[in-house]
Amino acid sequence: MSNDTIFFEENYIFRNNKSITSNNDVALTEFVANAWDAGARNVNITIPYEEHEEIIVEDDGTGMSDEEFSSRWMTLNYDRQKRQGKDVVFPPEISNTKRIAYGRNGIGRHGMLCFSNSYKVETWKNGQCNIYDIAVASGEVPFKVVKHSTIAKQGHGTRISAFVERRLPDAESMTDILSARFMYDPDFTVKINGKCIDLSQHKGVVYNHEFTTLANIKMVMIVIDSEKTAAKSQQHGIAFWVCGRLVGQPSWSYGNITFLDGRLKAAKRYTIIIKADDLIDEILPDWTGFIDSANMSNNFKSVKIEVDKFIKSIMREHISEVRLDVIRETREDLETLNIAGQRNISAFLERITEDNPIITPEYLNSAVEAMISIEKAKKGELLLSQLSQMSPDQIDKLADILNNWNVDDIAAVIGEIDKRIVVIEAIDRIYNEKDTEELHTLHPLVLNSRWLFGAQFDSPMFVSNSALTTVVKTLFKDEDYDLNEISNPRRRPDIICLKKFSFKAVCTDRIDSVSGEIMKPDQILIVEVKRGGFEITNQEVAQTENYVRQIRKSAVLHSSATIDAYVVGAKLGDIDPEKQTSSGNIHAVTYGQLIDTASRKLFKLRERLQEHYNAIGQESIVEQALRESVQLKLKECD
Repeated sequence: MSNDTIFFEENYIFRNNKSITSNNDVALTEFVANAWDAGARNVNITIPYEEHEEIIVEDDGTGMSDEEFSSRWMTLNYDRQKRQGKDVVFPPEISNTKRIAYGRNGIGRHGMLCFSNSYKVETWKNGQCNIYDIAVASGEVPFKVVKHSTIAKQGHGTRISAFVERRLPDAESMTDILSARFMYDPDFTVKINGKCIDLSQHKGVVYNHEFTTLANIKMVMIVIDSEKTAAKSQQHGIAFWVCGRLVGQPSWSYGNITFLDGRLKAAKRYTIIIKADDLIDEILPDWTGFIDSANMSNNFKSVKIEVDKFIKSIMREHISEVRLDVIRETREDLETLNIAGQRNISAFLERITEDNPIITPEYLNSAVEAMISIEKAKKGELLLSQLSQMSPDQIDKLADILNNWNVDDIAAVIGEIDKRIVVIEAIDRIYNEKDTEELHTLHPLVLNSRWLFGAQFDSPMFVSNSALTTVVKTLFKDEDYDLNEISNPRRRPDIICLKKFSFKAVCTDRIDSVSGEIMKPDQILIVEVKRGGFEITNQEVAQTENYVRQIRKSAVLHSSATIDAYVVGAKLGDIDPEKQTSSGNIHAVTYGQLIDTASRKLFKLRERLQEHYNAIGQESIVEQALRESVQLKLKECD
């Protein structure tokens, strides 16, 4: 055995000709096409009613000699155009007739393998009939002639048959399918079980127009009105016909182009036929569609232009009716607008239907309702301006968001995220500054953002407690205070402003049964904020530890109270940042650590939205953050 011998798996034919060998309608369509290519005038198809009976396709075409059969049938992917040309060769008695052949790559002849693993071919011409029994094979050939015999027979033609083992076709369904896939030709007749198929004659034509595409292909566009013919509803769409044969199935979408919304009345009423014989080289071998190419993209674009012209011309007749329907649907809302608003809606309705006469009533109704809402809104014009500046992709994304989210929910989520990002952005911009005026805002920003220190503190239950505040204030002397640090300290009564740092203590309250069902501070959070640029040393940690100890010694706390104290500065000295004592826990952290931790908790949205926040000036971002901080504080007080 030679090392360079090529072998075939037994299923090679099935794997490489799947559309033909697995779809009975495609298989029979190919047999009819082969008969056409053979110059036949008559094709007779016999479809049994049960499996294991014989299915037969017979035509009166030219037939084949043994030499022709060997070179054509037994050659894989036989190139008909190269070997025989594009024009069909007819039997000797037929003259003055011309056809363009459908055959492309010689795969249609394998159609009987859709029904069985073996079949018979009988083909005759010049007084001799060759009979071949063919079966699927493996090894050196993917299929083979099991038996070959000859008999005398006059005339010409080909008969292909097999005993059905699978995919038995339904005769009535095949009659409908084949009648829609081949154009009417007085010299070509197809019968199934003796019944003549009525091939498409394009009845009910209401429009006929010839044009040339961007790819320089000549086409003829024919429009059929289903109200004037008995055309089946499944035939509606764009139907491409090449050399009298339908390519694929009629559809309103080809490639990445949608020619018409299938929900429109026009889409349900009209079938548009595009005759384009010059597209013969752009068709897939099994005729199920077109090759994906730049030429076909340009052809589809040109067809889209012509279809739009026709649809717009017929839809203009219905525009007035569509407008009135929308007005009736939205009348109650329209009556709530002033005269100017009603005129704006009327102008919008006229403009959108003039520009898009094929717009669906549902879409138009939604658009008008949206415009009415915009007219009622104070910022309607601004919204329209913003929408006009969006790309189509951005508008689609916005539509998807609004389809899944309520606007109030969106505002709530974005507002909460923005409030928090603004706070950490403002802190990041100023925490290293020692002398700027913005320093005055740093302390209240941090002190009013408990969420920076942990999720457990981000609760409305953490509030100022008068007893705790009294204890805290006894820790400091009068000369320690600096009431000028914050312009209006009454708006933040729980913040103690000192000359070297600011201090805040909040807690939750819980009933203390030991002291007789009295509510006492339970979880205490203490935040000590140093000035911008300040380094935390052991001295600051010891000072905070002393505050915690003094608060613990007071009689106002719950018997099981916990204390967490945070010292916040610009940087850490040579210290242990975490310290646990019998009085409470002391944490030394930097502004940078707070910012990084908060950013991670916000899913790094700050980094993704950095361009947005960079566009906001430092003064504005700080003012906005402080405003959010005040609003948060007032809400807590409520």
